[in-house]
Amino acid sequence: MSTRISLTSDWGNVVTCGLSKRRIVSTVVILLLMLAVVPAEVFAQDELNCFLCHKHRGLSRIDKDGNFRLFYINEELFESSPHSRNECKDCHRDIDRIPHEPAKKVDCTQECHMLEPSSKKKFSHKVIAEKLAKSVHARKREDGSLKPYPEDYPACRDCHDQPLYRPLSFYKGERMGVSQRGISRCKSCHSKGDFAESFYKHVTTRLHKTRSPKEIIRVCAKCHEDEKLRKRHELDDVVSSYKETFHYKQIALGSERTPDCIDCHVVYGESSHLIESQEVATSSVAKNNIATTCRTEECHGRAGEKLAGFQTHVTYSREKYPMQFYMLIFFKTLLACVMYFFLTFIFLELLRRLFPDFTFNKEERAMLKAAKQQE
Repeated sequence: MSTRISLTSDWGNVVTCGLSKRRIVSTVVILLLMLAVVPAEVFAQDELNCFLCHKHRGLSRIDKDGNFRLFYINEELFESSPHSRNECKDCHRDIDRIPHEPAKKVDCTQECHMLEPSSKKKFSHKVIAEKLAKSVHARKREDGSLKPYPEDYPACRDCHDQPLYRPLSFYKGERMGVSQRGISRCKSCHSKGDFAESFYKHVTTRLHKTRSPKEIIRVCAKCHEDEKLRKRHELDDVVSSYKETFHYKQIALGSERTPDCIDCHVVYGESSHLIESQEVATSSVAKNNIATTCRTEECHGRAGEKLAGFQTHVTYSREKYPMQFYMLIFFKTLLACVMYFFLTFIFLELLRRLFPDFTFNKEERAMLKAAKQQE
């Protein structure tokens, strides 16, 4: 007989069904022994005690589709993550028993138990989802119909790949512009628990980029470097063309103040999830807005309108960029002609040095031969 413990909605009272008294006693003793070995600080951080099982590195299984699923959670990284103040139940709401059924996919747009300070309402990522639905990465058109190949368009986890295991910004060391002594003033009022430390890290890390330009380019390249995906959606190879620019050369040399994909393709002050097509009038890369995008205080503050004529992601496609295509052919031909001319000249010069008396003229050859005989 399988043993299943059902939990009430408040995860309080435990009800057992179909168990003998001896089995009930043994089950309770085992649970007490397991709870006794858990450190006291774990109870403070994990009220539902999910880490009792999920702290084990080997916790995994093969799902019905034959995929390997790892359920291990690194507690140290979790406590330093943006979700550290959330309980597991806030996201995994379908779990109501131990051992529980396979958890359903988490809906990031559902409301959390946390209050958003400025509005005093429960926090939700629904606003972000709405912005994503208006962007060029949305899977649906404005009329609600699906775009061709909807599976190609990114969802939350395609860009936020394993945020729990990715190094967080405050693991990268101290940064200029943020005073670490400021937290002592915060704790003079917010003295209970670790609220001051958590809130301070939350705010200060978001004053800087949470990802380096190289990492942002890598995330975008997961799709934009896929040749099959580009053909399906008729996209240019924007990653390769960007890597040929001066901007990327600086990033490759270690600069973190050089614009990356998000800096140019997101309107200044807008959410990074709202990336619009260049054909949309409000897009940051629309023809009438490019100069304004380049004139931000962190970039080319004195840039003129002519800067908008610079084409960053030009490829040498005959159909899309015929002028660039034929210019490339012209310069390749010119370079080949110049190189072959000088190579031919050098080859002939080498022959003259190796055979100084050689000539195709018979009279000259006879004269040279006579002159040598006289010597």
